[in-house]
Amino acid sequence: MRLRTLTSSSLALALIVTGPAAASATGLGSADAPADSQAAKTAELTLLATTDVHGNVLNWDYFANKPYPAGEELGMSRASTLIKGVREDKGAESVLLVDNGDTIQGNPLAYYFAKQEPITTSGQTHPLAKTYNHLGYDAQVVGNHEFNYGLDLLGTYRDQVDFPLLGANVIDDADGQTHLDPYELVDKQVDGETITVGVLGMTTPGSRIWDKNNLSGKVHFDDPVETAEKYVPEMKQKGADVIVVLSHSGKDPKGQTWDPDQLQENVSTSVAKVPGIDVLVAGHTHQNEPSQVVNRDDGSQVLITQPNYWARSVSEVGLPINLDTHHVDWGENEPHADALATQGEIAEDQEIKDLVDEQHRTTIDYVNTKIGSVTETLWAKTSYYEDTAILDFISHVQTEKVEEGLKGTDYEGLPVISQASPFSRTAEFPAGDITIRDVAGLYVYDNTLAGVEINGAQLRDYLEYSARYFKQTEEGAEFDPVDGTNAIDEVLESPIPDYNYDALAGIDYDINVSKPTGERIENLKQADGSAIGDDDRFILAINNYRQSGGGGYPVDGLKEVYNEQVEVRQALIDWAKAKQVVDPADFFDENWQVVTSSRAPGGDDDSNDDEDADSSGEATAEADSNGSDGGGSDAGGSSDAAGAGSDGSSDGADNAGAATSEEDDSTNGASDGGASDSNADEGDADDSTVGAGGGADLPRTGLEVATSIGIAAAIIALGTALVVFSRRRRG
Repeated sequence: MRLRTLTSSSLALALIVTGPAAASATGLGSADAPADSQAAKTAELTLLATTDVHGNVLNWDYFANKPYPAGEELGMSRASTLIKGVREDKGAESVLLVDNGDTIQGNPLAYYFAKQEPITTSGQTHPLAKTYNHLGYDAQVVGNHEFNYGLDLLGTYRDQVDFPLLGANVIDDADGQTHLDPYELVDKQVDGETITVGVLGMTTPGSRIWDKNNLSGKVHFDDPVETAEKYVPEMKQKGADVIVVLSHSGKDPKGQTWDPDQLQENVSTSVAKVPGIDVLVAGHTHQNEPSQVVNRDDGSQVLITQPNYWARSVSEVGLPINLDTHHVDWGENEPHADALATQGEIAEDQEIKDLVDEQHRTTIDYVNTKIGSVTETLWAKTSYYEDTAILDFISHVQTEKVEEGLKGTDYEGLPVISQASPFSRTAEFPAGDITIRDVAGLYVYDNTLAGVEINGAQLRDYLEYSARYFKQTEEGAEFDPVDGTNAIDEVLESPIPDYNYDALAGIDYDINVSKPTGERIENLKQADGSAIGDDDRFILAINNYRQSGGGGYPVDGLKEVYNEQVEVRQALIDWAKAKQVVDPADFFDENWQVVTSSRAPGGDDDSNDDEDADSSGEATAEADSNGSDGGGSDAGGSSDAAGAGSDGSSDGADNAGAATSEEDDSTNGASDGGASDSNADEGDADDSTVGAGGGADLPRTGLEVATSIGIAAAIIALGTALVVFSRRRRG
């Protein structure tokens, strides 16, 4: 029995024994009323919440140029139908509608009105501002991806919305004051009574890493738990009857201890434990977790609800309000939230469709613009475990841009190498015409390009860190990409998402996955075949998410030598426009491979090479098409994605608690690859992240059996090995 139940029973007994005087003393009722009439009357306040919408106003996949398929529908136009239905059923005056961030970044619609026709100069209202205003949101918190386009665009969006945009832990460097409103007191009517709801908004501190270039010297981030401890009492003092926290942060990963000095990415569980909070809306990690009860040390309870990302659901919470105290009183009922899903027979709200129709059509025209042609079909579906032409396309363009930018500098002439990540397993350049949406489907994040100086020792460390992505395989065994990737991050205790695996171009190397983590990079050579020494110097073309520490890569101290704020996606588009023909013969170089046994230096024989794989990287083993939604972090983005994102973001966390999921998490098109951002997030990278290849990281058992078995002991050993293998396969 819960402590609350025991306490209530004890008080009830006291009333029976001591009568009205006890009731008056405990504040449970009037001294003039009989004891048996003291049961408090309650009425319901309804909370509706969305999170990590990432630009998805409509049920439209801009990368596929068609609606999302049956059973996978999403978008605010469908969420609007659900929201209106609840308001009609419950009474609009008793419904609180909030959003938990990562709204204005993540798909081509959001991108177009941030970069192609930015709302800062065009005078247009952002399509997401139009949508949220029309629905009458009461409050919204900034996610990490709200910072992707800089503070000016965020400020314009803030001015365009009709509700407060919150960010209690986003602090101006200049004066130490909050950059955004920390909270809002919202009055709602419940059974004729005015109930004041304090809505506090906080965001993941990971943005200080992912969007360092946009935020450094302008704003910084305080710890969310300490921020809640500061503002919850203040809101109560100012008359808040109910406390709702909007926390654009995932739940605390298993094994993580809250440490305010680390400015950890995912701390929503720790925030929820702050006394006085009734409901916390979590997000950022792109998980669909509508209802979880957290018990505090004092016996009180708080409800955490995390709606599904991309407006795949709306969380509904019925809050029983004690009309005498105006506080939440769960009584004997377990706190609970429901997920109102947008899939199936839910209709799109025509009013929302009409509201953004012109901007939607403008975006469709933009993404379907022809920019050139490709000589043969290029696929990304195997890029997460083998070198492919489509990934080399990214690195080739990045290398050229950095080399151009270094001309005339002291760094001209140093070899330029490049990193690229498999953001999407479904990206494809079809033979024939290529459009902007083809490129956008490959490079789903709004990253910018930089160049950093790196030496041979640092380069090896970088590659070893990337190679953590693979699970250890028995020496000489056949490598299985489905079961051999997305290894468990030992710090986060969640699978490493595809977007946090980097392939490097411009050097040669093997990844020997039969070796333990940290000892896998072999035959590391220059492009000319010479061995790479610890002091050899290179320039690494790198996106801003990775450069700033996204994914936890060892990049601290790498000197930046190039940064012209070139958008990587736009650079790819411009290259295709200029060349008109994308021919893998111009850039494809199979310079790395996954092996399960060491190869002699300079050797080109490998039992794991796929003789049937062509330069397009077409899969020879079926890729895991059921990889986790949310890349990103999805990243796709929020982030984190710094790019992106939840986000994406956004989009995970680095070893110091900084995010990895934000590249993630959050951006459309990244949902098919590996574990979720973002932390993609932008992001996203917490204990609830689910990805391809998740589960216990057990070594596989080899299937090769000696052709002759001469003794009984060998037979027993074989039987044991087969049992272990069978269990592994079932796992």
